[in-house]
Amino acid sequence: MTGWIGDFFRFWWALFYWNARKAWFRLRGAHRDDCPCQNVSDSGLAMDTRCEGITHWNEPARFRRICPLLTQTPAGWRCAVEAERVRPFWGRAIGYVATGLLACYLTGTVVAYYALRAAHYDLSYRTVVWPPRWSELHGAQEKLYAGRAQQALARGNYQEALLSLERVCQLNPHNYSAGLALARLTQVAAQSDISDHIYERLMRDVPEQRIPTAQIWFRSLLSRAAYDKIMPLAATMLSEDPAQRGVWLHALLFAARQSHASQFLGTVLRENPHLPEWCTELLTCEQALLENRTERALLLLTHAHRQPPASFLPYYQVERLRLSGHADQANTLLLAYGHHLPADEAVFLRLGIYHAKGWLSRLPSEHENLFQFPLSLQFASRFCAYLIVHRSPGLLARYLDRFSQQGPPLTAETIPVYQANYLAAALTNDSVRAEKIHTQIAQFTSSDARVLHGLVEVLKSGKPDPRLKQILPLASLPTEVLYAILEQQAGAGPK
Repeated sequence: MTGWIGDFFRFWWALFYWNARKAWFRLRGAHRDDCPCQNVSDSGLAMDTRCEGITHWNEPARFRRICPLLTQTPAGWRCAVEAERVRPFWGRAIGYVATGLLACYLTGTVVAYYALRAAHYDLSYRTVVWPPRWSELHGAQEKLYAGRAQQALARGNYQEALLSLERVCQLNPHNYSAGLALARLTQVAAQSDISDHIYERLMRDVPEQRIPTAQIWFRSLLSRAAYDKIMPLAATMLSEDPAQRGVWLHALLFAARQSHASQFLGTVLRENPHLPEWCTELLTCEQALLENRTERALLLLTHAHRQPPASFLPYYQVERLRLSGHADQANTLLLAYGHHLPADEAVFLRLGIYHAKGWLSRLPSEHENLFQFPLSLQFASRFCAYLIVHRSPGLLARYLDRFSQQGPPLTAETIPVYQANYLAAALTNDSVRAEKIHTQIAQFTSSDARVLHGLVEVLKSGKPDPRLKQILPLASLPTEVLYAILEQQAGAGPK
């Protein structure tokens, strides 16, 4: 065995050494006295001259793989040609080297393949052995870390999930679902700056999902009351998302009102001269209100458009009149618009006006009207928002009983409404229905819904609480409910 190992290493050394010397010999003129591999004391004739190359080999026959001129004779191993005809065999050398490299490569790929499979990489051997398919290794690695992130989330190990998702996003910045999951997890981990950076990157790197990303990011910002970031985002999307222009304008005006940012509204008006006239009108109106130019604002707010160009226009006018303390004008304008407003939306506007005016005797009839509308997710969200602000045990009981019978089943899509139902029940001290909803949520999420308990404690006091900005992002709630909670907290603050 030792002799074979020695010959093995001599083979690779001799493959280049003797072929190089023979090549140099041929270039210098192939003179008998200069032959590098024949014994100089021999005749130099064919079949009569010994080979210097096999002197230290354990088995001389192995040298024939390097030089086939070596021949076995009765007198021993001899060279089969005269000294002048000694030549190199580079073809053999290249063939052996190529074969050796191929064997090493195939061995390496087999080892790599089984190592990767042992590490749970989902790939075929062809992916490992064929270089044009090596790019698929990144995809396999991406799937591996994505799977690890899902498993970590299932175990409740959020730190491991964060690390795995970060690796997925490094491997593929265009992995939209992983980016969204990472943004949400970093928000839960109270790393809001990192979360915002991820959303911003997704809007840039995945332009085909820019609008949905902006909508998700907005809800994240709203839950944190990050008005300084909501305003530029909403201003940008006013032009980029015309189908939802009313939604973005509502977000912009709400954020500007809460942060008293009249100057920003002026900037939006200057930098967006091509916005529709109705948008410009509402921006101008809000700016005037924030700058205490009430007469100018009322002139715009009380003007009833015969054919409103957007459904948000009459809604904003009526609601803003009520919020600014002009409930009578709001009621008059609401009557003037009539069928231009959706019927369910008009009911909630009237309820807001009645509460502002103290017309409590009119509330029951409007409450009855609420039960005439289909129980869609949006309607349920508005109903919950109303109940969270105006806590009515009787109305709550009727609504929740109807929801339990006619409402949608609990799914990932409907859980925000279910959590809003729980908030409304808990804040109204309906412990029986609150516990029933809590049990449903806990079973679905496999958690104790501790965040909802904390949110109830914060909201029950009815006073501004700095903990709200920490707890609210952890609860998945409809946008309408977020607006209602933030509006109520702002109204409960110092005037």
